[in-house]
Amino acid sequence: MRNVSVASRLALVVVLVALVSVVVTSIVGLDRGRRLAGDEIDKQLTAVGASRADEVERYVAGLERAVGGQALTPRPAVAIEAFSARFRELADGTATSRNEALVDEYYRDVVAPELSEARGRPVNPAGLIPISAAGVTLQAQYVVPVADGGPARPGDADWSALHDSLDDSFREFALQAGFEDFYLIEPIAHVVVYSTAKDIDFATSLRGGPHSGSQLASLTYELADDPAPGDVAIRDFAAYAPAGDRPSAFIGAPVFADGDLAGFVVGRFSPERLTAIMTNDRQWGGLGDSGETYVVASDTRMRSDSRLFIDDRSAFFDDVESAGTADANEIRSMQVLGTTVLLQPIDYRQVDAVFAGETGVGEVTNYLGREVISTKRLLDIDGLEWAVFAEAETAEIEAPIDTFNRNLLVAIAVFIVVVTFIAVWWADRLLEPLRIISTRLRAIRGGADTQRTELPARSAVEFAELSEDIDKMIETLQRRTDAARSRADERLQVMRRLLPASIAERAEAGDRDVVDQIATATVAVVVIGGLGTLVTDGSPDRARELLDRFVEEADDLAAERGLDRVQLTGDAYVAACGVSRPHLDHTARAAAFVLEVREALR
Repeated sequence: MRNVSVASRLALVVVLVALVSVVVTSIVGLDRGRRLAGDEIDKQLTAVGASRADEVERYVAGLERAVGGQALTPRPAVAIEAFSARFRELADGTATSRNEALVDEYYRDVVAPELSEARGRPVNPAGLIPISAAGVTLQAQYVVPVADGGPARPGDADWSALHDSLDDSFREFALQAGFEDFYLIEPIAHVVVYSTAKDIDFATSLRGGPHSGSQLASLTYELADDPAPGDVAIRDFAAYAPAGDRPSAFIGAPVFADGDLAGFVVGRFSPERLTAIMTNDRQWGGLGDSGETYVVASDTRMRSDSRLFIDDRSAFFDDVESAGTADANEIRSMQVLGTTVLLQPIDYRQVDAVFAGETGVGEVTNYLGREVISTKRLLDIDGLEWAVFAEAETAEIEAPIDTFNRNLLVAIAVFIVVVTFIAVWWADRLLEPLRIISTRLRAIRGGADTQRTELPARSAVEFAELSEDIDKMIETLQRRTDAARSRADERLQVMRRLLPASIAERAEAGDRDVVDQIATATVAVVVIGGLGTLVTDGSPDRARELLDRFVEEADDLAAERGLDRVQLTGDAYVAACGVSRPHLDHTARAAAFVLEVREALR
């Protein structure tokens, strides 16, 4: 730092102060901004999750009201009784060989292969075919599709007449309510006597038929256990064979006629509507490019589809496979069935935490192996243990903050560069008077003659005062120097009067060792008698004039004879020959000098 100029140091201090101020302010601002952004994200995620959860609750409540309201109308009871009576009549008969062949062929060529592909293992069609003659007859009429362009398949006329009179109204109800299928089920053997979709569960018994172990069968058992008007029960999603093993959930209610149990009405719904709610009809609603909400049940499996699965299935499967959150069988099933419902697991620790009552927002690793900000909320639906997860990727959330950080760093860099140039320019202008003063001082030190220092008009008052003080100091020093030089000249003149010229010159040059030893020389001493009386009795000026005249003449005579005046003290004049330059006849010269001085003195 000793070699760094004051201007550079001053500029550096300004830059450092600006840099520290900007850095401290930026750090505080970034921290506060990050906190505010985090709080805002937390609030947004919580709000979106709560909104979706409320919508799911309203959706399920609407399904329950639709089924419950349908059960309280007289039409289902009348229809169940009429369908049940005809079903018993058909069950007492025998199915035709043609109908049996149609059903066997359909199950063998269509149903079993579809289920085999969905399950990844062979499925025996014999275990799915209805065991009653009525079931075979009705499925041959309604379930087995007619070949394209072929004639309509004849069936039971009485059943057709009854079915055609009710089918349109029930279909309209199912469509309005959002059910994929709507069932009328008789109360004794729990036979599905009516179905809007006419899948392979139609005309089968849920107590002893091929679907007796399904969620639909479980629901009817619950409804039959101490039923009461207005009761509504729900069953969670599960793989359902009549739907091709795709996830299906059921809502049902008991139907009464004259106070007696007449049967059950049940609606089957798929997770598509839940997925639409969770994805805001694939608009995602303020969740960015990666955020999502989805429904998870207590079994840790999804109840709505993953966003990435919908947007980019290839990327989804790559992520879950690399994250290890789904095994090969689950991935294969998702690919075949086209859904993540019941198949994609969620970290059990996160699921257990929400069902244990844990709330709030936290950072976790999701099922795709990505760091996310996640919030969870339990759903208040009787019979279902569901929760809504709302997530947004941490990287996406922090991307604007990172961009802001980068922009801020660039701005700080530009700011520091600008401040540096300004500081250097300002320090240069500020210290310009000091450089002028310094230049003058160096010139004075070098012996250059300089004029009075002229500073710029903008100079600080301190520099102006310093320049004025320096000028005054220089003037004072000049006066003292002149006085000292004058005194030195006077002293030199005295020395030259009192000492030999060579000795005076040596003393003037600073040589204080003026004692020399001369081998051969002659000293002449001339004493002026009566000088004291002349000084005391006569005029001092006259005495001095005479003395000066004597010394001058004596010096001239000494020079002629080759002597050097050595000393002049009091009334004695001392000269030497052979001191400054050697003379072989120094004694003769000295003697001649003395005689000549005596004559001059006389």
